Amino acid sequence: MTTIRKQIEEWRNGLLMPNKNDVLLNLLPDVNAFAIDDVYQEEKTFVVESNTFLKKIFKQHRDSIKESASPIFGIAKGKIAFEFENQRYEMPFLLADAAIHRNRFNGKFEIKQLEDFYINPLLLITLSLEHLPVDAEEAIQVLNELGLKSEFENGVWIANFHPHRFVLQKEFDAILEAPKINESLKSLFGESSTDEEFSLSNHYLFPADVSQQAAIEKVKTNNTVIQGPPGTGKSQVIANLIGKALGENKSTLLVAEKAVALQVIYDKLKEKNLHHFCVLYHHELKAKQFVRSLQSTWNFLESRDSNQIRVGQQYELLVQGLDLTLARLRQKDLIGGISFSEFKSKFNIEKDSIYLSKKPSIPIWERDRTILETLEKNNFPVFGAWRNIRLSHYSIQEIKNATNQIIGHLNKLKDKSISIAELNKKIKLNGLVSLFYHDDQALPIAVFEKESKLQKKFLKLYSAFIVLIEKEKVLKAEEGLWDKSFSLTELNEYILALSENKKYSFKSWMMRNKLSKFTHLSMLDTKKALENLVELNTVKRDIIFTKEKLRKLQLPDEIAVLNHINYAINKINSTDKNDIQLLFELSENERLELKKSGIILNEIQQQVRQYFSLDDSPILEQLEAIKKETPLMIENISRLNEISEESKSVLIEVNSLEKANTAIYNSHWKDFKGQFPTLAETTGEILKSKIENIIQAFDQESTEFGESITQNIKQKFEEYHTLLQTPASKLTTEEKQLKKDLRKGKSILVKSFEKKRVFPSVRELLESEARLWIQLLHPVFLCSPYSVAKSLPINYAFDLAVFDEASQIPLSHIVGAVQRSKRVVISGDQQQMAPQFYFQKKTLHQSDALHHVSFYWENVILTHHYRSVHPNLIAFSNQYFYENQLKTFPTPHPQKPIELITTDGVFDERSNEKEAEIVSKIIIEKVKNKEFNFGLVAFSQTQLKAILDKIPTNYLDQLEDKESVFIQSLENVQGDQCEHLIISLGYAKNENGDFHKRFGPLNQEQGHRRLNVLMSRAISKITFVRSVTSADFSISVNEGVESLRKLMLFLEKVENSEMETSFEEGIERKEDALLIKDVASSFRSGFELVDFYRTSVGRGWGLELEV
Repeated sequence: MTTIRKQIEEWRNGLLMPNKNDVLLNLLPDVNAFAIDDVYQEEKTFVVESNTFLKKIFKQHRDSIKESASPIFGIAKGKIAFEFENQRYEMPFLLADAAIHRNRFNGKFEIKQLEDFYINPLLLITLSLEHLPVDAEEAIQVLNELGLKSEFENGVWIANFHPHRFVLQKEFDAILEAPKINESLKSLFGESSTDEEFSLSNHYLFPADVSQQAAIEKVKTNNTVIQGPPGTGKSQVIANLIGKALGENKSTLLVAEKAVALQVIYDKLKEKNLHHFCVLYHHELKAKQFVRSLQSTWNFLESRDSNQIRVGQQYELLVQGLDLTLARLRQKDLIGGISFSEFKSKFNIEKDSIYLSKKPSIPIWERDRTILETLEKNNFPVFGAWRNIRLSHYSIQEIKNATNQIIGHLNKLKDKSISIAELNKKIKLNGLVSLFYHDDQALPIAVFEKESKLQKKFLKLYSAFIVLIEKEKVLKAEEGLWDKSFSLTELNEYILALSENKKYSFKSWMMRNKLSKFTHLSMLDTKKALENLVELNTVKRDIIFTKEKLRKLQLPDEIAVLNHINYAINKINSTDKNDIQLLFELSENERLELKKSGIILNEIQQQVRQYFSLDDSPILEQLEAIKKETPLMIENISRLNEISEESKSVLIEVNSLEKANTAIYNSHWKDFKGQFPTLAETTGEILKSKIENIIQAFDQESTEFGESITQNIKQKFEEYHTLLQTPASKLTTEEKQLKKDLRKGKSILVKSFEKKRVFPSVRELLESEARLWIQLLHPVFLCSPYSVAKSLPINYAFDLAVFDEASQIPLSHIVGAVQRSKRVVISGDQQQMAPQFYFQKKTLHQSDALHHVSFYWENVILTHHYRSVHPNLIAFSNQYFYENQLKTFPTPHPQKPIELITTDGVFDERSNEKEAEIVSKIIIEKVKNKEFNFGLVAFSQTQLKAILDKIPTNYLDQLEDKESVFIQSLENVQGDQCEHLIISLGYAKNENGDFHKRFGPLNQEQGHRRLNVLMSRAISKITFVRSVTSADFSISVNEGVESLRKLMLFLEKVENSEMETSFEEGIERKEDALLIKDVASSFRSGFELVDFYRTSVGRGWGLELEV
C-alpha cells in the first residue's frame, strides 16, 4: 500500500516539477505566447486574425486532443517577473482554459474562455506558497512583504499552457485522500490478485471469433490484458464486453486517449440501440450537453413500451451440434479405422457389393492388400487353396502333417468326396444312428417309426411296465417287516383269520399269536402289512406277464434297454424328420457302418477345424490343392503370415482384390451408416445450411439481447418510480432511504431538464443524489483519462473499466479509473508506439499502461486480422512483429496490394523533390476523382511539407475536414487507418551519392515500432515511393534502421512476385469461391468455422465445403 501511495505522490510531484521550457515559468510574447489584449472578451467568443504562431499552437492543441484527449490551449492574464535563487522568471499570473476553433471560410480563429481565472500553480510551487490573492495588486504586495522584488505586467496572452496537468494533480490528490486503495489498483501494482468471479452475460451483441471469446472468458476470472494487434477486432471485443456487462446490470467505464476510439464503440452500441445509455465524454462535455443527454434517455425510457424479452438459446445449441459433427468427422477411426474424409477420398459410396460381417479394419486391409498385390505379381495364387489354412496359428509342417492325416482318414471312408457340409451331416447322423443301438446291439427299427403299431404297443407296455416297476419298488419294503416268507395261500389264511369279528375265537387267537413271532408290528397294523404282501405278489406276476408280451413283440425286456428305446423315440420325434428318414432308408448294414465311422468322422472334423477354413467343396480336393501349393507357401511364408485372418476370410468370399476392396469399404460404410445415419448423410451443402442457420440464430439472439438490455433498464426505471409512489409504511428502512435519495435526485434532474442556461456541472450532478438516476440512465461512460479526472468523483464507481489503445496511455493516467472499478481490462498492442510526455524530465518518464500491466495480469492475444483485404498488406508486420500469429481473410478480387515506386530522387536540404512530385500528383488525382479514402505519410516533417507545397491550395482545402483522410509525418502516425496508404521515404543519397542513413525518429528508441504502425494502416493498398533500395543498406545494430532495411527487402520481394492469395492448408481457391476440402480437419471448432464462413462470405467469397 505504501508503495502505491509513494508512486502516486511521485507522479503528482512530477507533473508540477519546473522545466525551463515551460511557458508557465517563462512567458515570452511572440515566442511561446501571443498577446490578444485588443480583441479579448472574458464572457464572449472573440476572433483573432490568423498568423504563423496561432496556426502552430492550434495544430499542437488539436493534435493533443486527438492523441491524448488533453486540451492544452489556454489564456493567461497578467505576468509577474522576478528573480529567485539566481533564476529569472516571467510567469503568467492567472490562467483559464479556453476553446479555440478555426473558421474554415475566413481562416480566422474563434476563441472562448471556458472558466474563471485561477492562480498559476507553478508560481505557487516555485515560491513554495500555498496561495496568493487573485487580485494582482494584492498579490504583488504579498510578494513584496515576503521580500521578493517583483514586477507586474498587465496583458492577456494565449498559448498552450497544458492545464490538464493540474486536472491530473487533483485526481492524484483524491486517490491519496481516499479511505482505501481498491483491489484493482492494488492488483495493478502486484500487491493483490483478483480471482473473484465476475459475472457476464452468456449472450453476445456482435460476432466473436475464437480468440475474442477466449479474451472475454478470461475477464470473468481476472483483471485481463488483451493484446490486440492491428485489425484484430479490439473494438468488437470491447463492445461485447460492455453488452455482456449491461446484460448483468453492470456499469462500464471505457477509457481511451483518442476520440475516434470512443466513437467507434459508441457507434457499435448504436447499432443495437444502446447508445441511449452511453455518455461520450472525450475532452469536452458541456454541462448542457450532459443534461440533455440524460433528458433524452429519460424521455426514451418513458416512451418505450414494456415488453418481456426472452433471449433465445438456439445459437449455442446449434454450435454444440456443429462441434459434435466436426468432432465425429475428425475422429481418426470413425469408419473402419479411418476418418470420414479419408474414407470418402478412398471410396465411392455409390458402389455396392456383398456385405461382410467379418472384415479387417481399413488400415489393416490396406497393409494386407499391398502384400497381396506383391504376391500376385510373384505369381502366387492369391485366391488359391492357401486361404483355407490357419497359417497364423500353425507352422507349414504342422499343416502338412494334418493334411496327410486327414487324407488318410478320408481314404478309409466309403465316400471319399465328402464335403464339410456332408461331413457335418454324417457326424450328426452318426449321433442319431446310435439311438438305434444299445450296447452295439441293434434294436428293432420299426419301434422307432413314428405312430407305427409296434411303437404304439411298446409305448403302452413301457408305460405300464414303468408303473409296475415303481409299485414293486415301493411294496418291496413290506417284505423287510417279516422274518418269514409267506406263500400266497398262507397270506390269505392269515388275512381271513384277522378279519373275523368274533370276540372269543380260539382260532383267531392262535393265528395272531403265531404271526407275532414273525414281526414286531402291532397286531393292529398286521392285516394291512399282509395285504401289501399280497399286492406285491400281484405286481410281480403282472411284470412277468408284461415282459412276456414284450418278448412276443421281439422287444427286449431289460429295463435299461427299454429306457433307451423310450429316450430314443422322444429324441427322434424332436429331431429333423429328414435326417431320421435318411436313417430309416439305410439298410441295417449301412446304419452299422455309419455308426462305426463316428470316430474317423469326428477326427476329420476336429483336424479340419483346427488347421483349416475350408469351403463346401470336397474336402479331399481342397487338401490335395493345399498339398500342391505347399512349396509356394513355403517360399512366401513370411508375407503370408502377415496377412490377417479377417483379410483371408474376405478373400474366400470374392475372386479379385478389387472386389475385396469394394466389399470391405462398402461393409464398413454400411456399419457406419447404421450407427450414425444422420452423420452418414452429411454433405458440404448440409454443413453450409447448418452454418447459415447458426449465423441466423446468432443475429436474431443478438438483436433480442440488445432489446433485453433496454427492457431491463426500463424495468428498473419503472421500479424506481413505483418506489416513489409506495407509502412509507410499506417500506423497510433501506427502502425509505433509497426513496428519499431517488426523490431528491429526480428533483435535481427535472430542474436541470427545465433550465435553458447555467446548468450544474457534470461533477456536481455525479456528486448529488441524482447519481442514482444517472447510473441507471447512463451505465456506460466513454471517456478519456483527462475527462475521467476532470469530471468523475473518485467515489463514482463502475463494475468494469476497459482501457483501449493502452500502449498510448501513461500508467499514471489510468490509476484514477482503476480506483473507481471492480474489474479492469487493458487492451492495446505492445508493438505500437508508447505515449509522449510533455514538460517532464527524462528521469520521471514512466512506462505505458499496457507495458506495465502485462507483467502483472494475464495476457490474451487476438489473432484474427480483419482489416487488410490482402495478406501482403499486413505480412511485414505479421512476420517481424507478431511472429506470424495473425490469421488473415483475403478478398476474391483485391487490386495489387503493394505498389513500389523507385525513383532516382536526391535528398537535398532534408527533402526529396522527385518523390514529392510523384506523391503530390497521386494525391491531386485522388482529389480530382473525389477519392477521399487515403492516408499520406512522409518519413519526415520536411518531406511532408515538400509534398504539400506541391499540391495547390484549392485541393488541400478539400482535404481539410475529411475524416477518412489523414496526412502525417511518420512520428505522428498512430491509430489511423485508410483504404489506400501513400508513403514517401524521402531519405536518399545526396547529390554526391552519399547515403547517411539518418532517419530522424526512426533512429531513436522504439523507432522500429513506427514501421509496424505505418505498415498496418492500409485496408486495400499501399503505394511506397522511395529513392533507395535494400542494396543501399547494410545490416545495422540500430533496430529502426535494420527494420527499414528488412522493409526494403520485403517490398522488393512482393514487387517481384506474382500476386497470389495464399490460403491455409485444406483451403483452395476455385474461381470466386473457396473450397474447403476437409472441413473437420481445417477447423477445430464450430465457432471457428462459423467465423471463417461469415467473414469470407462478407468479403464476397462463395464457399464450397467437403466433408
